Amino acid sequence: MTGAYLRGENPPEAPLNLTQESLYPDLEATYLAMAELLRRTPTRWAGWKLGGTNHASREAFGVDELYYGALSQREIMAQPARAPGMPLADLRGEVELALRIGANGVSHDAWCVALEMPSSPITDMPGLGVRALVADRCAAGALLLGPEQGGPLPAACEMVLEQDGVVLDHAGLENLVAPVAEIFADFLHMGQAHGLPLAPGQWVATGGITSCCDFAEGSRVRVLMDGAMVLEFTATRAARS
Repeated sequence: MTGAYLRGENPPEAPLNLTQESLYPDLEATYLAMAELLRRTPTRWAGWKLGGTNHASREAFGVDELYYGALSQREIMAQPARAPGMPLADLRGEVELALRIGANGVSHDAWCVALEMPSSPITDMPGLGVRALVADRCAAGALLLGPEQGGPLPAACEMVLEQDGVVLDHAGLENLVAPVAEIFADFLHMGQAHGLPLAPGQWVATGGITSCCDFAEGSRVRVLMDGAMVLEFTATRAARS
């Protein structure tokens, strides 16, 4: 379908008013068109963000399975002091667990606590539905990675998201619809079926554990897991030096 919206590596800078006629006719067509776009420049994509993996996103978009979007190299940052450091449409984030695709392509070789910062230029979201979200790389903004962990995934944990010393939200893995390892495996299966340029070393953010909270420009944000700080940064769109 010529002319249907697909977001490439760089998001539109101005707000985007889409209609149903601006989109591919169904979700499967959107996935396949996006996969074709991503395969043209496979080395530019360093990770993936998942949605539909917690109860809130399933309700918001009326879905019963996960959906996904690609993350470019510049959108993924390890333990930054300032973030996102680019002019995202939104300044907000949610705590997740991210898993790194291992050398065999079917399991993970590391995991970390992460903060996923979604951002979309589309004005009518979620009103346009999941097709628009997938076409927009699932509102890719930035993914902040905490310290890499090599041990087993936690069976349970409490995540806390703070801004300037005030708790914005706290939540556990029960907010996800399935165990993290199962979500990761389901994504790899779906991605392979769609022909995604999956590769070892890519990070997969498995979905929001906390709610997605707004940040004030210049505020100090911290993420804690079971009381231990794993991420701390200044929330700012100002370019990183």
